[in-house]
Formats: sequence, C-alpha cells, structure tokens
Amino acid sequence: MKVEYLELEDVIELHDQALKDFGGIQGREPGKLEAKLALPMSGYGDFERYPSIEEKASVYLYEMASGHCFSDGNKRTSFLSTFTFLDLNGFDLVVEDEEVYRFVLSVANDKTRPPFEEVVLWIRKHTHKRFDIHANKE
Repeated sequence: MKVEYLELEDVIELHDQALKDFGGIQGREPGKLEAKLALPMSGYGDFERYPSIEEKASVYLYEMASGHCFSDGNKRTSFLSTFTFLDLNGFDLVVEDEEVYRFVLSVANDKTRPPFEEVVLWIRKHTHKRFDIHANKE
C-alpha cells in the first residue's frame, strides 16, 4: 500500500481553517513544521522508523501538538492533520469529541504528555480501515 503523506500546504490550510472557525493568532515558526512533517517518512533503505499507518498518524499528533509549530492552534491543527492523514489513507478515526479534547490536551502538556507508545495505542484503538467496495475489481 502506497502511503499518502500530508504536504506543507495541506497542514497550513487545516491550520488556517481551524483559526477561522475557532479564532486564534496567525503565525508559525519557520522550518519547524517542515521538520515535523518529515518525521513520519523517516528511515533509511528498507527501514521505516514508523512502519504502520497508526504510528505515522501518531507522529503527526504527538509532534505537532507538543512541538508548537504555530503561534496558536497547535492542538487543533495536530488533530486535524492526524484525522486527514488517516482519511487520505483509507482509515477512519472514530472517537467522541470530548475524549479527543482531553487526549490532545494531555499530549500537548509537558506535565501530562503520555509516552509516544501510548499515543500509538490510542490511535490504534480508535482507527478503523474503511471497506473499499472497488478493491480487487478490474
């Protein structure tokens, strides 16, 4: 399966929409977002640092929520990016809004941030592969 990754423009658009919908201050740290967006693809040769879709999605959530790439809206953008990445790759993130809110807040907070492995488990628990009715049809 070929993985579809988020582009810089995708995340900036998600961020801008989040600010438009919920308010906040524009601005971002130059280079920081680009570095975070490269992480899910990291590896060398045949080795992938984050081989599963859930791990790659977790990198978006973990790194963007805690990495403060933007002046405002980091938590919203991290969740929207994670959700969009999963959607692009045929997965649904199925979780109640209140749980998302609490979990993303905990990931963004230096004092309550769970280990990365727990973020992967949370994503895995709430992620479901969509059934593709057109798969294997010629």
